Amino acid sequence: MPLTDVEVKSEIRARWDISSQDYDTYDGHGIKTPAERAAWKKVLQEALPGNNLDILDVGCGTGELSLVLAELGHNVQGIDISEKMLAKARAKAKTSNLKARFSLGDAENLKFESRRFDAVVSRHLLWTLSKPRGAFSEWKRVLRDGGKIIAIDGEWRDHSLNSRLRRMASSLGVVIFERKRPKNSVYSPELRSALPHPFGLTPEKTRQYFEDCGLVDASCIDLVKIRELQKAKMPFHRRIAFSWTYYLVCGKKE
Repeated sequence: MPLTDVEVKSEIRARWDISSQDYDTYDGHGIKTPAERAAWKKVLQEALPGNNLDILDVGCGTGELSLVLAELGHNVQGIDISEKMLAKARAKAKTSNLKARFSLGDAENLKFESRRFDAVVSRHLLWTLSKPRGAFSEWKRVLRDGGKIIAIDGEWRDHSLNSRLRRMASSLGVVIFERKRPKNSVYSPELRSALPHPFGLTPEKTRQYFEDCGLVDASCIDLVKIRELQKAKMPFHRRIAFSWTYYLVCGKKE
């Protein structure tokens, strides 16, 4: 029997509560070098050239992107479904002396009034949404006229022979060199079947969501430089599987 919406959200929350302890150590999630941080700042400044913007970070996790935006001088509100992820984000903000705010929230059902924010951003979120079209409608609702939605995401796993072989070799390297059991998925088969994009989205599909909800001037940027900076800190056996498409899509509310 398919999972209900309540069961889907409950399992997602439980999985990310568990992952919160070491989430920032995962490849591609925690920002590990000054060079990568500088690259993120450059990308975000180009996408959001204004000053002192009110920004909502949906599915903020441990606050990595929220804190970069706060460093750029914006007023950032992060929300996440996992309270343990939020606890990490709050602790990092306090340590960094940054004024980003974090609260419990559902990215598909926002509790904010309409036209509250200048921008809504997400990073590594679209694949884990059960109702992405509804989420985009909500994000657009809380945007002011002229505001932007920015989605940073990827096609985390394609099913080509080359990609499968790379993942197999990488998993073998994790066993041999790290003496760990490889992580194939944080989600159960039942949960994956309830999600439309459990292995990520192509940039074309993400851009289609932007256009379907009425956003204009949707554009896509390949984040190849950031991906290369992330790979530079990985051992070889992890780099060989780190080959997915990674991108930023930006669109505007008229």
